[in-house]
Amino acid sequence: MAQPQSESLRKIREYVEEARGLQEDVVDFDASSTEARLEQTVKELQARVKEQQAALEKLRSQSHVDIETAAYASEDPRLKLQQLAAVTDAYKQLKSTATYLPTQGSVLPALLAARTIQHNVQGIKEAIASTQSQLSTKEATLRREEANLHDANLLTQTMQNRIRRLRSQHEDRSQKTPAQLARELIGAKRAKKENYDADMQRLGEAMNNFINDYLSSMLAAEELGGPVVGDMLNIEDDTLAAGFTKKGRAKSSKKPVSDKTRQRRIDEIWGKKAPLDAEEEEEEEEPPTEAEAADAEMRQLIENLFATLMGPGGGKAYFQLERDSAASRFLIRAKIAQFHPKDARRLRLIDFGRELDD
Repeated sequence: MAQPQSESLRKIREYVEEARGLQEDVVDFDASSTEARLEQTVKELQARVKEQQAALEKLRSQSHVDIETAAYASEDPRLKLQQLAAVTDAYKQLKSTATYLPTQGSVLPALLAARTIQHNVQGIKEAIASTQSQLSTKEATLRREEANLHDANLLTQTMQNRIRRLRSQHEDRSQKTPAQLARELIGAKRAKKENYDADMQRLGEAMNNFINDYLSSMLAAEELGGPVVGDMLNIEDDTLAAGFTKKGRAKSSKKPVSDKTRQRRIDEIWGKKAPLDAEEEEEEEEPPTEAEAADAEMRQLIENLFATLMGPGGGKAYFQLERDSAASRFLIRAKIAQFHPKDARRLRLIDFGRELDD
């Protein structure tokens, strides 16, 4: 047992010494002689070129055959046979000629190998760039196809659910009498109408609060020559009473404006109110402000537009405006109403269940 172990240790030591000796060996490469070897290789190549040129000139001088003519096969069978024989002799002579090889120590093989490697590296780089471009294109196509597949799966699932619901409804209806179906249909219509009425009441209250709290003062400011609705928020009654300059800026409110002046201006812009009854005159203590007048005009305009929409002409009928007002312009900017294509004094609400233009 001890003898095989000592033999293994001896082989390990020999291997270590051999590896250490290989590491300590110096590579036989003299960098200082590289330039001289290059010069020697260039001289050899130039000498070889001169020899080939001299042989070519000698061949031209000894031969009386036109090289350009001899390069193509003759139409004459005899001349063509002579040409083939000459080519055969030339190949036989060249076959016995020794192939030119660079001398020992020449750097020509290294240069040729470097050129080949450089061409291969350049080709690999171009192939990598082309592959990367193709990969990016394929990845984009894959993502697009995955998105389309996802959409198709969603559509398929939705259609399957719809088919199951329709089948279930059909089976349910086939088991009921026409009277039962009629009662269920009437009940569903009533429930839907109640929901619509509740939503309409809720939206109407929200619209009234918006007009009363925010929109009326901004409409009044635009009518008085101030900024467009939305450019100036939280406009006070004192600012409306003082008015605006020609540039649309609020005037100073240090000097109070008389009620008669305000009432005359309100009457000129929004028109005079209808005469009140005795009971209404008692309840009417103060004249309306500019915001209140704009509020009443907006509500009246919306009411007239709704009445026109629900009237005989339906969504194709237009309401005739008495004047161009800030209220009508706001409805146009908000995409709630639209003018007649040929008459800016005619206005109608947009029927969102149809196209904008008939």
